[in-house]
Amino acid sequence: MVRSCSGVSRAASVVVLLACGACTVQSGGGGPGQLSQDDLILESAMANMPPAGVELPQPDSEGAQATLQYCAACHAAPSPTSHSATDWPAVLRRMWVRTERVADDFAVPLPDASARLMISEYMLDNALRVTEGELPDFRGRDEFVTTCSRCHELPDPRQHTPQDWPTTVIRMREHMVELLGDSPTQTQVQDIITFLQGVSE
Repeated sequence: MVRSCSGVSRAASVVVLLACGACTVQSGGGGPGQLSQDDLILESAMANMPPAGVELPQPDSEGAQATLQYCAACHAAPSPTSHSATDWPAVLRRMWVRTERVADDFAVPLPDASARLMISEYMLDNALRVTEGELPDFRGRDEFVTTCSRCHELPDPRQHTPQDWPTTVIRMREHMVELLGDSPTQTQVQDIITFLQGVSE
């Protein structure tokens, strides 16, 4: 598997390895080993994925179960709110192309047409609701726009209640640390929470 150098993210390591084509890495046993194309595909599938522990909506539904069966075979189950409804089709297509290229030896389950439709409908039905129109001029608006747009489209403030936004924002901050190695300041986090609570009522 890819071993990231100090200060270099897992995703960056994968990009470098894909670009150089014939890089050597340390194998699990400690000796030099050639990273196969299958390993690269698997690593690229896991790059920049949400951290483990995501709670899927309607966990007992067929869509959630299919997501766990197929998507979680390579990485942590992605939250439907990781992308908007306009982005999910392309993201899912990219994932299916990657899994189709993995050798049979890895025993990665491939969803058939029915399972793909089920996963697609589940993701679209529970996707990130995005902001429509101009945001109100409320304290924290600029911090919300600048910070949250780094990872995804701007969420609709009405997606959560004022009571739920603090927990959601803090969880997103933890995801930014995991994925980007960066974090907004505590003041910025509080301003974002203030904005979302003020306009979600």
